[in-house]
Amino acid sequence: MEENYIELGKLNKEHLYKYFSVNTDKLIITKERIKHINERHKKDFDIYGKYISKIIENPDYILEDIENENTVLYLKEINSLNLQIVIKLQLDNKENKYNSIITFWNMRRRSYNQIIRKNKIIYKN
Repeated sequence: MEENYIELGKLNKEHLYKYFSVNTDKLIITKERIKHINERHKKDFDIYGKYISKIIENPDYILEDIENENTVLYLKEINSLNLQIVIKLQLDNKENKYNSIITFWNMRRRSYNQIIRKNKIIYKN
């Protein structure tokens, strides 16, 4: 049976532990979310998905999302791209539940800076 998600790596729990009791470091994205990103964000997953591991391993910022509970924003500037990953954290002790990418895109520099100002910085590289 084919999985309906792809494992993308592991979150560094050290970056998050002061603010969240993350149950697992495993990060996934569902096939439905990949479809969403490609439909709503100009195929950004297909074009920029190769950078996801760089963003997760070495983010410029991790922000607590002020609009969504247990959600963080990973931001990284790579080659003049301003990339953002929105991750729903798994805080429950449920088996087979993982941290999951909600959405991902390349944004304008102005929007990137605005998100940093608007949300709570929990990690800065």
